[in-house]
Amino acid sequence: MDIGAIIKAVIWLGLVFLYAFGAGGKVPYFLFYTSLVIFAAGFVWAFINRRVSALCYTESLSTQVGSKVKFTLEVENRSGWPVPWVQCWVQMPGTFDLPDNLGCYTFSLKAHEKKVLHEELECRQRGRFSWGSILVRTGDIFGVFTSSQHMGEMKQIVVLPKIYDLGDDLGIIYSQGLGLNRGLTRRGRSGSEFMGVRKYDSGDGISRIHWKASARSQNLLVKEFEENNNYGFIIILDADEKHHRGSGPDCSLEKAVTLAASLAAMGSRNSYGTGIAVSGSQIARVPIGYGKGHFNLILETLVGVRTEAGLDCWERFSDSVFTGKRCGTYLITGFIDGNLVDRLIRMKHRGWEIVVFLLKLESFGGRDITAENRQKEALRLRGGGISVVMVDRQTDLRLLFRGLEYGNC
Repeated sequence: MDIGAIIKAVIWLGLVFLYAFGAGGKVPYFLFYTSLVIFAAGFVWAFINRRVSALCYTESLSTQVGSKVKFTLEVENRSGWPVPWVQCWVQMPGTFDLPDNLGCYTFSLKAHEKKVLHEELECRQRGRFSWGSILVRTGDIFGVFTSSQHMGEMKQIVVLPKIYDLGDDLGIIYSQGLGLNRGLTRRGRSGSEFMGVRKYDSGDGISRIHWKASARSQNLLVKEFEENNNYGFIIILDADEKHHRGSGPDCSLEKAVTLAASLAAMGSRNSYGTGIAVSGSQIARVPIGYGKGHFNLILETLVGVRTEAGLDCWERFSDSVFTGKRCGTYLITGFIDGNLVDRLIRMKHRGWEIVVFLLKLESFGGRDITAENRQKEALRLRGGGISVVMVDRQTDLRLLFRGLEYGNC
């Protein structure tokens, strides 16, 4: 119950009573008793209205940027008195970009009435967001007293990066006819030996199903191959805040994360080994692996990626990534200099197949003072046999991987 309203009511009644006592007459006392009845009825009404309950829930606690989430708010009047007004303030996830992350709903309820409200909101930011707390405010018909209650439990919704369908051909992005090298050999294709069949797992690709054996056993079976350690690729995502521009859903980091998630999805869908490494103030790495569970692990890593200020860790980062078996490598960054180019060319000569996605930072906001140097170093990379793809704010990633749109320095 609103203590402030009670104090104001008591003060008002006290002043009216003193006026009636000092002035005498029917009108002052009528005013006093009328006020007393209104305040008493309003207090009781507001107290009874506390029997209003509210619940907010959603069908899924995991979605992705660009998707719409359907929220349901259930409000019930459990008393036999009508509720003239109810106001529900729902703590919404920050991904919706609502003012103060709050949704406000106002309506009235009849005795024992239950109202169910539905609303669809679009996810605009990736991340893990808390939501679910509800502030329910009710009051009497006179507008004198209000009652507030906190309901609902805090929950968490995970918003994954937006994922584009980049097609099925990982080799299309290699300009100058480089094609698909052995580092990108599919699991279960050339370079692997057939070992037998096993039961279908949710992470297995449809192309691996052994249809004849499945028909005989009346169960889905997939072909099992001896693993070849040369297949697979790793995505390197540069999250250094000095190498990114802009803020919000259209910043360079979000473009880079979307590209990384789409690459990982393409690899997982086509049964390529896929891994990721993120460099910032620290290094987060998911080694090359297979299956739906491994792909989800990569997405969970990308959910928490933020630009970070830290030491220039490229040297230890590259040393930790470019070790062991050779594999295809996608580097996504907004900065490139001579030292990095030299390292990449050396890796290329040692048998690594590398593609560099360079973000045009000036298109995301602000000025990129390294634009001229970027053009020069990109030419050096191309001269060293490394594919370079320019990505700006307007680049359509789906067209990019279908060979319809290639960026130029």
